Amino acid sequence: MTRKRLLVEGWRFIPHSYALVAQAHCLSLLRRNDVELRFRDLPFHDRSWQPVRGVFSQEDERALATLPAPEIGFEPEVTLQMTPEFSPPAVGRKVTFGTPEFRVVPAEWRGSAASAADLDERVSVMTPSRWSALAFERFGFAPERIHVVPHGFDPELFRPDPASRDSARRRLGLTPESFVFLNMGAMTDNKGVALLIECFAAVTERHPSARLILKGSDSLYRSQDLLWRNMSALDEASRKRVTDRLIYIGETLSMAHLAALFRAADCYVSPYLAEGFNMPVLEAAACGLPVICTGGGATDDFTDASFAWRIRSRAVHVRLSSAQLGDALMPDRDHLVSLMLEAAEDPAAMALRGADGARYVGDRFTWDSVTNVLVDELFT
Repeated sequence: MTRKRLLVEGWRFIPHSYALVAQAHCLSLLRRNDVELRFRDLPFHDRSWQPVRGVFSQEDERALATLPAPEIGFEPEVTLQMTPEFSPPAVGRKVTFGTPEFRVVPAEWRGSAASAADLDERVSVMTPSRWSALAFERFGFAPERIHVVPHGFDPELFRPDPASRDSARRRLGLTPESFVFLNMGAMTDNKGVALLIECFAAVTERHPSARLILKGSDSLYRSQDLLWRNMSALDEASRKRVTDRLIYIGETLSMAHLAALFRAADCYVSPYLAEGFNMPVLEAAACGLPVICTGGGATDDFTDASFAWRIRSRAVHVRLSSAQLGDALMPDRDHLVSLMLEAAEDPAAMALRGADGARYVGDRFTWDSVTNVLVDELFT
């Protein structure tokens, strides 16, 4: 059997979603026997970023650290560049990865190209959702040059586990009576954290035992500073109610610790404005968490009414620069409050929804499953 020759270019050992996706696909590709894989490290996007070990298991990190670089004479059929950049490949075809959350290709990705018509025809794009794919369609890529490959999860880690849930809740000081909402992300404006904490403040008026866990990424985004900027917009009484019930975690955690954190919660809430995919929603569902997330966006591709409540939203335009407008969604505040209240008032029903979610995504979105899609898209 002739093996397919693939070069992946991207980042390793930082907790950025692009790096996590690249590494997860590589681990799945290593479990196959039909792909000859090479990896080339690209410079980090920001000089302040520093490599971090311990996100993956020791075994997986050894496999990632020993991925072979392309030797002289290695000619890939496809180069998968896991950062958005449209220069032509030296040999073969090139597929460049990007998640244009606001459904427009940013100026800094375009270089001198006014549209995809100006690019080498050997260059195509990969993105994880139909929402973000529209940006590349608008830029002029033909449908056959837009590859939609969803993200996945590791079912060995992200799964329901009642014993892990109990121990994680004890470590966090949560009581059995606490109904815990969870959100993970950069805390940037597109994540909808300002709306989430406002609505959580409203929920605590009726349910004072409710708790909110926010997991940021301080090493990449200064998430805690962004959070407290949003907290300062609350009135004093609301800010105190949220602060008294908030657990904030900003440090980098291993995948195993992230999975335990998901299981410690009762409901995952993501009132995002714009996302290219929103991987924590998928990982939450895999761990058996019911989900409340914005309707109409990227998460529509991988959520189902059996476990996910979709917040009503309206389409809005946002100014990204003096020359660019993007698309976003504005979740309905009152609808979000009502969904959070309904969740907190019937935890038993929410647990059943969460079990449905774990089954649903487990049948469709493991990393091995979506890497099968990746290989078909790259080599067909």
